[in-house]
Amino acid sequence: MTGRNDPCPCGSGKKYKQCCLLKQSEDQTVQAKGRRFFDRKFKLTTDLYSFMAQKQGGEWTFDHQKIIPFASTLKYYRDGAGNMWSYFFRVYDNGLRGIDWFVKERGQRYSGEDREMLERWREMKISCYKLVDQYEQGAILEDIWSKKRYRMPYCETMIKLPPWTVSIGMIEPYVEDWCIHGMFMWGHPDVASEVMTRVGQLKEEMAGASEQEMSPAGILASNYPEMLDLCNRINSRNEKPVSNLEDIGEQIFVTREYTCEFPELLEGMLLNIEDEYILAPGTDPEEGTTVISRADKLDGLLGTIPADRREQLGLNEIQISKDLANIKIDQQGVTVSGWQSAELEATLELLESKLSTAAGLKRVNEQREVTQVPHKLVVKGYNIITDKNLSEQEVTAYGNLPVLLQWIRDTQEKAPGESAEILIRRREYKQYRINPEFSNLNLLRIALGLPESPFTV
Repeated sequence: MTGRNDPCPCGSGKKYKQCCLLKQSEDQTVQAKGRRFFDRKFKLTTDLYSFMAQKQGGEWTFDHQKIIPFASTLKYYRDGAGNMWSYFFRVYDNGLRGIDWFVKERGQRYSGEDREMLERWREMKISCYKLVDQYEQGAILEDIWSKKRYRMPYCETMIKLPPWTVSIGMIEPYVEDWCIHGMFMWGHPDVASEVMTRVGQLKEEMAGASEQEMSPAGILASNYPEMLDLCNRINSRNEKPVSNLEDIGEQIFVTREYTCEFPELLEGMLLNIEDEYILAPGTDPEEGTTVISRADKLDGLLGTIPADRREQLGLNEIQISKDLANIKIDQQGVTVSGWQSAELEATLELLESKLSTAAGLKRVNEQREVTQVPHKLVVKGYNIITDKNLSEQEVTAYGNLPVLLQWIRDTQEKAPGESAEILIRRREYKQYRINPEFSNLNLLRIALGLPESPFTV
């Protein structure tokens, strides 16, 4: 056991009591404060629910009434949304919100930290927040109007979220930072701009009907059911699955086999076709098997990246090429494979015309495997050639780079108003939803001259 005055086991050179023991004590203090906070929050929320249910004719009546303003498409969010509306946004016939009514009639029963929490609840305002950064213990949210940022430690009301997630809701002080209060319906990055647009429209409409100008918080509160429905519709349209045959296409993977009298001659003839056929990465002819790829070096795509960004990406040491066809040559013969395309067909035609007689090629078998894929998806393979020792994640990232660059260009050509930053944020959000260990998009950001994302490493 380490004594208080012994050197700390972490190797800092400090005494244990001045290092990790102190940190452990601080962590335990924060955890204890957190437990007391959520215990108090639960107790007061339960009291508030009981009060409102009593005022509305009982729990059954209250639970039924509170969800009526919300669309059924909200599903399991309706109950939490109903509570938020009933407690903090709905103004009752007496001119009071639920929280104000509760404090007015029952507030004298509470003192100390209980009363302080209730008073904070009365002062909280609703806004729209987006996830813009992260740190080791939590996430950082930004108010889309004020641009003020809030540290949100992971806790009972805060979990790890996809990059650039957005929601409308309320936050409250928590220990030394902040936490979510009540229901947050986290969703797609587009929620931020569309909520801001709709709030602007409602502000103009209300200005025409009244001389008093309402703040975004006031507009969100008075139109809470509509705003939640808007968020839900944005989220739903961006999560539409492939659901019918019209969305499905087919791609064919071709495998053709030959016998070959002069494999070494064939290998040499192919590699002499400049800038088209290359040894596939990892191929060692001395091992008895040679794989030659018909490759597109993507000069037209990658060549447009400015020199300083190419250097930052390491493209002077890393060659990326699109794999159009693979030709495997070994003692058993020659196998050509690849996804059906004009380039693959040209390779097959080359082997069976100009090179067939010289190399002694004879076709013996062919297989065509049909694969169903989303209609707009084109399956492609990429070669990464480098002397650098890349990790598996880095290889995947470099392989994805040309695909993503082309996607950005195609998308902006169809929708010139879409910024590259917004497009990438949508993709980072979507990829995280599919797989939290999503591929790094910072290479794409570097290629486009954009800031690196705080959510990828």
